[in-house]
Amino acid sequence: MTTPTPEQNAQAIAQLTEAVNVLVSQFIRPNAQQANANRESINEVVELLNRHAHAITEIDQRLEATTQRTAANAEQISANSQQIAALGERIEQFDQRLEETRALVAQNASDIAQASARHDQEMTELRAMQDANAQQIAELGTMQDANAQQIADNTTNITALIEENSAFRESQQSQLAAIIGNGRRIDRLEQQAS
Repeated sequence: MTTPTPEQNAQAIAQLTEAVNVLVSQFIRPNAQQANANRESINEVVELLNRHAHAITEIDQRLEATTQRTAANAEQISANSQQIAALGERIEQFDQRLEETRALVAQNASDIAQASARHDQEMTELRAMQDANAQQIAELGTMQDANAQQIADNTTNITALIEENSAFRESQQSQLAAIIGNGRRIDRLEQQAS
């Protein structure tokens, strides 16, 4: 095996350099540039993936919060439904009581109307009785006046009779005294005559 000459080495080196330059310019540099571009693209993709993952995490958190709120809303809706059902029952009870109250009011109105009619009739009868009593009182007053006049007349008559009786008694007593006096005189005369 022969040793290459410096010229051969220089040529070989020049060929290798040219081959390396070609390799670098046509393969390595473009591949490196492509690798850098790919790295940048990968970094962008990684950043986008990180953003996407962060967004997914936020969405999951929001979804979890929404799920919790939905569950709370469902419980609230269930509670509200129960309250609405209870309120419906209370409304039905109120309607029933209202109907009963209306019936009582109607019955009371009827009773009041009947009582008012009876009261009016009783007042009419009472007024008639008052009028009759007033008439009777007037008649009694007239009768009392007549009785008072009659009593006065009777009193006058009785007084006159008493006075007449007194005068009659005095007359009788005078006549009796005269008779007694006459009898005594007759007795004396008889005694004298005998």
